[in-house]
Amino acid sequence: MRKVSAILLSLAMAAGLAACGNQAEPAQKSDVTVRVGILRGADPMNLAQKEGPLEKRIEAAGAKLERSGSFPAFAPAIEALTAGSIDITVGSITAGISSLVGGTSDFKIFARQESDTNNTGIVARPESGIRGPSDLKGKKVAVNRGGTGEYLLFKAIDKAGLQPDDVEFVYLPPTEAGPAFGAGKVDAWATWGAFTSLAKEQHGAQLVIPASVIDTQNDVIYVVRTAFLNEHPHLVREFFEGLREEVNLSAKNLDQTTKLIQNIQNVSEQVARQQAKEGVIPVDSVDDTIRDRWQGIADYVFGKGIIPKAVDVKSHTVDAQSIEADNLAS
Repeated sequence: MRKVSAILLSLAMAAGLAACGNQAEPAQKSDVTVRVGILRGADPMNLAQKEGPLEKRIEAAGAKLERSGSFPAFAPAIEALTAGSIDITVGSITAGISSLVGGTSDFKIFARQESDTNNTGIVARPESGIRGPSDLKGKKVAVNRGGTGEYLLFKAIDKAGLQPDDVEFVYLPPTEAGPAFGAGKVDAWATWGAFTSLAKEQHGAQLVIPASVIDTQNDVIYVVRTAFLNEHPHLVREFFEGLREEVNLSAKNLDQTTKLIQNIQNVSEQVARQQAKEGVIPVDSVDDTIRDRWQGIADYVFGKGIIPKAVDVKSHTVDAQSIEADNLAS
């Protein structure tokens, strides 16, 4: 009897040790890769360093992170996402709305940041004579069609009480707008982020009409390919939390953030530090208030003819904080 009890005790102890061993082991690596489309901006995806919070969260969830790019703007990034080459990318809500018009882009917006209104707007050189929205009358302004630039210019025109015909819209992608502005082929440029820095640094421009002056609400958005969200919702939740941690890390390490922005955008330390200070904006989830606001923007750009048909933004959103990993298969 004692012999049997001893054997049972030994088996129980072995089982207990095995269980402890299993708890201590890290999650098994899977063959899932989160492919991220990087843009040139100073967003937390681009500033995220190897072995930083974002990468650690994804790896702890059993996947790996892969970066692609940088893409010059949201439009080419969303083309790559639609083609299945990347899973997650970043842009603006106006660019996101435009991408939904054709019906071929299948993505969900899962996170947002308020726009950096101090680094977004209309830039011009001092000799242009443009000091505010009313000075745009008779001027040539470079804008990207259907995106942030065109939205900014329409908002400036509204603010000044002008008509669209009072201003000459020069439609150029950001990569062509910079050289055109530098060569004096346009008087002003409606732009954002890295391109605002470029205009200031390389062409002596000033942000003469900041976004805050013309009441824009052009949030930064983070989008995920719908199929990826359906297959790996827990990874999207972890990605969201990782973004939030990256913002906190950037705020705590402004010197390092400044150097990263300098390298990414090839600007001076002064310009990079300004972006580092002003661009540390919390990453939030998408709630009903935000959905209603974005729908208002979609209705506005449709009303202005920026997009050819109405868009239902709300159906292309998901609240990242509502994704419960415990209830979803990996």
